[in-house]
Amino acid sequence: MMLHQIGGLGYDSNMYLIIDDVVTLIDAGTGQNFKTVRQNLEKLGLKPSDIELLINTHCHFDHTGGDVDFLKAGCEIAIYESEAALLRKGDRHVTMAHFFGVHPEPLEVARELHDGDRIELGSSVLEVIHTPGHTQGSICLYEPRLGALFSGDTVFYGDVGRTDLPTGDYRALAKSLKKLAELRPKSLYPGHGPSADDGAHEVILSAIELI
Repeated sequence: MMLHQIGGLGYDSNMYLIIDDVVTLIDAGTGQNFKTVRQNLEKLGLKPSDIELLINTHCHFDHTGGDVDFLKAGCEIAIYESEAALLRKGDRHVTMAHFFGVHPEPLEVARELHDGDRIELGSSVLEVIHTPGHTQGSICLYEPRLGALFSGDTVFYGDVGRTDLPTGDYRALAKSLKKLAELRPKSLYPGHGPSADDGAHEVILSAIELI
């Protein structure tokens, strides 16, 4: 598995590109910086149509607004089952698209994810971990062989996701963090901010103390 961070400008979420037998993108940003994202792909010898699977860690527009560009390029979109309907109907309130003044296009969701799903990419596998708290349908993705955790907005390096937005739940977030701590991950790749190539377990323990 080769991993590249190809986005994160402005309000965009971090965008993690996994190059394996199935070329996969985790989160798509707002789409407002798609030109730069496409240029970053070109530096790797790729184009949007080379990405086969786009996994959203949750429904917020700063993670899903760019889905439409990859969908038009032929990419399949995946999100946790409880938030698929929000993308399909172009919801703008729970997704926070209204914060950006945007009316999102309804999107075709090809795959509804469930807690415990295993997404086989080739030499790597992503385990789906339902981590409600930031939103009801938030997920993290864990690659057990590498100990790599893609945490979305559940936990950041030195902080945790907000729980004061639609479907947020402070108590649920606390339970989710304890669930992640049991994995004892090595590296952390959050939805915003810096990653941690080592010491991810300690980052999560600190987050539990924080809340």
